[in-house]
Amino acid sequence: MKKFLSVVLILSLITVSFSACKKNSNKYSLKKYKSSEVSDGEESEQNGSEEKSESSDDKKSNKKSGTSSKKAKSASGGGSSNDDSESEKYQLPNYGLDTDYTNDYTEGVRNIKIKSFATSKDYTDYVANLMKAGYKKYDENKIGKNLFVTLTNKNTFISVSYMDGNKKLKIISEPLGDLYPRKSDNKYTSKGMTSLFTGVKNENKPIYSGMGFIFRLDDGSFIIIDGGGGDTNHIDSNKFLSILNEQKPKGSGKPVIAAWIFTHCHDDHIGVFNAFSKDFHDEVVIEKFYYNFPPDLSILSGAKFMFNDSYASYNVFNDCIKDYYSKSKIIRPHAGEKYYIRNCVIEMLFSYEDMLPATIQNGGVRDFNETSLIFKMSLGGQNIMITGDASAMGMNFASVNYGSYLKSDILQMAHHGQNGTVQFYSLVDPTYALIPISHVDTNRVTFNEANKWLVSSKKLRQFIVFWGQNVTLSLPYNPSDAEITDRIPNARTKY
Repeated sequence: MKKFLSVVLILSLITVSFSACKKNSNKYSLKKYKSSEVSDGEESEQNGSEEKSESSDDKKSNKKSGTSSKKAKSASGGGSSNDDSESEKYQLPNYGLDTDYTNDYTEGVRNIKIKSFATSKDYTDYVANLMKAGYKKYDENKIGKNLFVTLTNKNTFISVSYMDGNKKLKIISEPLGDLYPRKSDNKYTSKGMTSLFTGVKNENKPIYSGMGFIFRLDDGSFIIIDGGGGDTNHIDSNKFLSILNEQKPKGSGKPVIAAWIFTHCHDDHIGVFNAFSKDFHDEVVIEKFYYNFPPDLSILSGAKFMFNDSYASYNVFNDCIKDYYSKSKIIRPHAGEKYYIRNCVIEMLFSYEDMLPATIQNGGVRDFNETSLIFKMSLGGQNIMITGDASAMGMNFASVNYGSYLKSDILQMAHHGQNGTVQFYSLVDPTYALIPISHVDTNRVTFNEANKWLVSSKKLRQFIVFWGQNVTLSLPYNPSDAEITDRIPNARTKY
């Protein structure tokens, strides 16, 4: 009898465990469809690690999101308990794509198709089918042989891109929300103000981290990139407000931030924003936020790459967006999109979706910095390449697909001078290099082969570092030789 009861108990435990596994099946999945079409409800092969069980907070429906689509509390738009059923609304047909090479990827309510070994005809045929289905063309762009288009209907946002370098077709479909500004949308009154760049010294990340850039536009409004981090004593948030008030048009009201762009969600890039929001959210006007963070589950899985302060800052960031900026628009950038913001044009070149099928969860992405946006700004007659903390994957993608189009006058050195590739830097071929750190020495500037390439470049006139103070430059920045006292700033022992 005891043996019988033991067998029954074991079988019961197995049944409960199996049910639990099914209940917690991974919503953040990569599906490889076979050559035959998969019917509704049919299971397909999934890659990636199992999803961790969701907390009650994850299951709550939210109001804001860091997407170009539906606003929700989560900055990445994933994690809702209704994601599976909701995502079905935004799934698109294959429209004849060769399914042997087409992967379907689902994150929250977003759906992404990636076709390998694609051609430009795959792109044009797919777009034609979408337009036959009633989608309207919102905007399009072309960089070399790379093709990009945004389409919408009353419910859905679609980004379609064909990258000629790696022969991939990417189709992103998600709920319709705030849309990025096209040239025809860029209506404003210039005040003829000189465009300025200010690199802000991060007091709370004093050595080899922290990044905060402020650009003043010709109407006196601003674009901010990241901000810096670890602002526990709120010194940096006060500094940001002071700079905005000093540089805004005299006699005007609250500073207007036309765009606040976040390259990725590490604390040393979003921490100052969190403090600024708590201190001064009612003392500025923020028109639009731009960021594209991976799904919540990916960030949770990647927490070991983020450090504890970054994961905590990410949660605070979400709360700040929800609590303080209900009137601000939120744009989720995708490669190929072109934004017209006053006298500045921004061309997005890379976002984390361009690494698919590699993800943090399946181990294909080993460094959370790889999720950084890469984009090119045109302002004041110069091109400025922003890389955030991008590493080899993003830079290789950009190098292979854009080639000489990466050429820029000013380069922001990746990951505070740590990352970078020789190929990418040589294609950018800058005249000036920004190092987003508050301390510099010769070893740092020659940290790796990419940096050594910059040092050896006869074209590069100056490395600019934010040591001891903020650095403000008028754009275009073209100092005389006499004005450049140090090509490479002297090593400092005090900071």
